[in-house]
Parts: sequence; structure tokens; C-alpha cells
Amino acid sequence: MARPSLAQAIFEPRGIALIGASDEKGRNNSRPQQYLKKHGYKGKIYPINPKRKSVYRVKAYPSVTDVPGPVDHAFIMTGPNVVPAVMRDCAKAKVKVATIFTADFAEAGADGVKLQAEVVAEAKKGGVRVIGPNCMGVYNMDPPAMISPNTVLQLPKIFKGNIGVISQSGSLTGTFLSRGQHRGMGFSKMVSIGNECDLSVAEVGEMLIDDPKTECILLFLETIRHEPAFTAMVRRAFKVGKPVIVYKLGRSEAAAEFTASHTGAIAGTDSAVEAYFHHHGVVRVDQFETLLEMPNLLLGRSPRPGHRVSVITTTGGGGGMAVDRLGVAGLTAAPLPDKAVARIEAEGGLISNGPLLDLTYKGATKENTDRVLNEVMNSKANDAAVMVIGSSAQFNPEVSVRSLIKFAGQDKPLGGFLVPEAAESGRLLTEAGVPCFRTPENCADAMRAFLRWHKPKPTPRSPAIDLKPARAAIGNEGHRSLDERQCRTVFGKLGIKQVAAAFAKTVDSATKAGDAVGFPCVAKVVSKDILHKTEAGGVLLGIKNARELASGLKAMESRIGRELPDAKIEGYLIQSMVKGLAEVLVGYRLDDLVGPTVVLSAGGVMSELYGDAAVRLAPVNRKTAFEMIEEVTGLAPIRGYRGMPKGDLDAIADTLVAISQLAFVKRPKLTEAEINPLIVKEEGKGAVAADGLIVLQ
Repeated sequence: MARPSLAQAIFEPRGIALIGASDEKGRNNSRPQQYLKKHGYKGKIYPINPKRKSVYRVKAYPSVTDVPGPVDHAFIMTGPNVVPAVMRDCAKAKVKVATIFTADFAEAGADGVKLQAEVVAEAKKGGVRVIGPNCMGVYNMDPPAMISPNTVLQLPKIFKGNIGVISQSGSLTGTFLSRGQHRGMGFSKMVSIGNECDLSVAEVGEMLIDDPKTECILLFLETIRHEPAFTAMVRRAFKVGKPVIVYKLGRSEAAAEFTASHTGAIAGTDSAVEAYFHHHGVVRVDQFETLLEMPNLLLGRSPRPGHRVSVITTTGGGGGMAVDRLGVAGLTAAPLPDKAVARIEAEGGLISNGPLLDLTYKGATKENTDRVLNEVMNSKANDAAVMVIGSSAQFNPEVSVRSLIKFAGQDKPLGGFLVPEAAESGRLLTEAGVPCFRTPENCADAMRAFLRWHKPKPTPRSPAIDLKPARAAIGNEGHRSLDERQCRTVFGKLGIKQVAAAFAKTVDSATKAGDAVGFPCVAKVVSKDILHKTEAGGVLLGIKNARELASGLKAMESRIGRELPDAKIEGYLIQSMVKGLAEVLVGYRLDDLVGPTVVLSAGGVMSELYGDAAVRLAPVNRKTAFEMIEEVTGLAPIRGYRGMPKGDLDAIADTLVAISQLAFVKRPKLTEAEINPLIVKEEGKGAVAADGLIVLQ
């Protein structure tokens, strides 16, 4: 008999060995055998326990090597220290895949890392693929194979569906099932991936893409491992029409480790991950509940970016909550055009038009609801719609949701927000493929996620400029950072315009540099050991004359000598004072998870405080650069807000494109580069870099 494919061994194994099986009630290792039988697994079950002759009246074997029939899938529940030996036995028995439930591996410290490496080595040597360790197993709904001790499998029945799940949290696989089934949702396959010592989210995701029973993929992530393979998987999923929807932890984590520059503080890992998902066509949600409703919002639809949502309601308070939360999410509640309202009224309909489309008490009839929904769904004045349903959803479910179901199959997204607890209405909507929101926050999160969804963006394969001069300027510097004089050279080679400056080796020679640049001027210390000059007292502003320059530099030299005695001062940079309309920060950072990123924010020393930044994967083109400029709220004044003079946005875009080309510099590897501030002048007059930072790996 031919050996099964890896996917078949994982999801449809002919035989399963439960290694460490027991029939002691209440123990984790007693449950998988019960659940496999309970939910209709048709293959062979082989309990493995050298101390038992049988487990639940099924013959037990001392080792997987003693099993008479083929074992495609082993589920390991032994103590951690014996897992390497168990893996050797699996290799001898020609087991295709082993899922390790056992914990205390890489997640438990240095000893666990070493033990996990032993397991991986044995598995590779023997040709066994591994899921886990520290995972809750695999669930296949059709044909049934529930290879897990998760107590959610005490449910009398597991619903079949078209949604695949991969979770880096084991226990949350149970949450997916319990919350999903409560609303009438079914799944196709579910994998708790654990530590990903071998099989990854990306590789299992590829299997779900190939699975005809899976139409949508949900991911619960704590991190992104194997990024190139993950990227290929999510882009392929979009291409074949299987949306990938992600809930990823980490939005609130302080980016303390990224303190080498202001850019690191702003573009910390979560901001970079957000940019990564956006770039590759992945939908990210803020709430777990939203994760469960997004499939019905996305399936059968293509991205249609926008921000206008029409809210139809039978309850003023419920509708008001929806409008409020949509606004918080950055969306606009869209009224109907006057002509649409006139058509409704001409047919005897009723509606109170505005940000909230209130049907009113008299207008809450099927005929009037249908009229309004027809106008909303055919209007070009909105990008999506939400129907808010009040108490009738609880007590008259079929009547309250029938209009919503009737109009929901269109390309324009339409969802329902049930204000009361209305399980039956929710079930009817779910079965009809209509997203059903339980809270206004959940509703707004889903609409925001859908309307931000884009098709994957192309990733440039070659630089937009000649990088040889910049590479030569960077050199093979052995120091952790370049000094500002070197940074100016690199930025100049990238084509970035800079403030006029002169370098002085000593305090005594600085006055000549001041005369060359002109007063008033700025003086800054030049040192590879001082990344943030302002905090170190290494910046003097508004120097009026040579005498003031000399005395100021002597005081600076003395202060740095006291407070940073190990810092080597290379000299001083004397710059002309330049005024502009605004200061912005333009930065580049090599993110540990997703690679090169570029960041834009309002500049200056306060740039970290506000978190008002746009982040994208690098490199970027001019179109993306202008999107970033539009995204930063703090740049509204120089975008011409309320008649204010416009800044040179073209110059900002050019600088973003230029600094993002550092993504193509592979050696030496740059971890960060920053211009803060970039002084932006009036439209048509350019922008100049006034301060720079480059950090090497």
C-alpha cells in the first residue's frame, strides 16, 4: 500500500499511535482515545504504554515499533526527557508525522531549547515530520480525526465547515470551536502548531490552501516564524481566493529593545508587522470575536478599500453606538444622497437621513426595510453597510433578519449588529453567510479590517537608484554606528539634500567653520559613541557669533567628558540655521520579524511621544510614500489644512523613497537609519536633512 502524503498523514491517518496513553479518568493522556472514538474516527487506534496491556479495552503496545499495522500519525504524551527516544522509535516504525503534546521544551528556557534540538535531530535523521512540541494537536472534521486532549471535544457534535485554523496557542483551538459552534459556525481543519520546531504555520497553511474543503484561513499568532515561507503562503492564498485573517498578539508591548533610535521606538515590531500584513494582503483584526465573523465578510468578495459605512437601524441607541465606534475606528458614517431619500419617500417609505439611517418606529416594516437596503446597497455614496437590529432580533428572529439575508449576497459588504442577546437570529445570519456582530466594537473592527484590505503589493527586486556610491560610503565599518559626518556622506550619495555644514576637528578650528557656514548656526558633537546628541547635551542652537560658538563648544566638551567619559569625540559639525514649515522624521529599520521597514512621523525630539507614524515595508515607491504622508495626522498642517501653506510633499516623498533603498544594502547590514529632523520648506522649495543616524548590525 502506498504511503500517504504528509497532509493525509496529518489529517486523514490510517493509523494513530497514542504514545503515553492511559485510561485513568481526568488525565490529559486519557482523552485523545475517547475523543477519536466519540467523534467517529474510522482508522486504527494504537495505545502505546509499556505498563498496560490495554487502554479502554483496546490492546496496548510497549512501543510504536511493536504495532502490527501502519502508523501514519503518532501523538506523543510522554514526559519531555523521553521524547528523543520516542522519536527514534517513530523513525523505526516509519511514522510519517509526530505531534508532540508534551511541553517544557524551547518555551521553558535553555535546557528546553537543548532538548528540543535533540528531538528535531532525531526526527530529521529518521524522516519524521513534527508538529509542536507544546501543542494541543490536530482536528479534522471530515473525515473526522480529533487528535487532541482538548476538553472542548466533550461537545456532543463538531460542526463541519469551510474555515481552516492554525493557532500558536493550543488552548485557543478549543475557544475557536466553542465560540464558533455557539454561533453556528463550522470548521474544516484545525492545527495547534506549538513551538514550530519543524512544521510551521507556513507549511500547514500551504496544505490548507490545497485543501478543497477549506475556503478561508484563520491564524492566531504570537509571532511570525520562517518569514519568507510565511510570505509565500499568504500571497498564494490571496491569489487562489482563500483570504487569510489574523489575530496577532503584541499590540501593547513596549518596544524597549528598540531604543537605538527614535525610529526603533516608533516602528517597533508590531507596527512593522501591521505594515507587513497590509503589504501582503493579509487581514488583521483587533478583537478575537471579529476573527470569527470576518470569513462571512470576506468570502466571495474582493478588496474594495474605502472608509464610508452606511448604518441602517431600528434602534436609535444601538445605531448610535455603531456610528460612534465606526468613528473611533477611523471610518465615516455615510448618509444617503437626497435623490435616494426622495425615491424612498415617493414609494411611501420612511427614513430619517443622516449619519444614522433611522427607519423610525413606523418604518420598521419589511417593505420599508427592503426599500432602504436596496438604496443603500446600490448607492455610490458608501463602501459598506451595517444593519442594526433591536429587540425584535431576540423575539422574532426570522422576521428581523430576513431583509438582511436577502440583500447580503452582493459584492458590497453588509453585516448585522444584533443589539440584544439573540442567539437564534445570529445562527440564521451565520448559516446564510452574513457576518453577525455582537458588539459595536466588534462591528467597527470588522468594517475597518475589510475596508483596509488590499491585494498584495509588488515587492521591488532591484533598487530605484545606483547604490554603489552609498555602499562605498558605508564601507565595512567595524563600529556599531556611523558618526554624523559619515551619515551625511551616505545620505548625500542617496540623493538626499542636506543642510549646509562644515566639520571642525577641534574647538579652536570650529570658529573658522562657523565663519564659513555663517551665523546664526548650529553646533553638534560628532561621535560614533553618541547616538542621541540632544540627550547627551551635544547640540547647541542659535549660536550668534564666533565667541559664543567657542565658549559653547568648550562647555559641551567638558559636560560630555564628565557624563560620557568613554565617548570618543571625533570633532564638531557646524551647520547653518534653516527654517521651514515643519520638521518630520524619516527612518529605516531592519525589523527582526519582517525585514526592512520605512517610517514617517512628525519630527523633532518629541517624535516618540505621540505614536503618530506611518510604517511600510521597504523599499517604497512614490505612490506609497504619498500614502504615508496622508496617514500621519501631525502632517495635516503642511498638507494644506484649512488654507495653511502647503509644504513640499514631493520632497518628503523623494526622501522616503531614497532612504528606503537601504533595504537593498546587504553588507554591511544596516539595522537603522534616521533623518530627524527633515526640515520641510514651502511647496516647490524642497526639504533638507538636518540630523542623521545610521546603526550597523
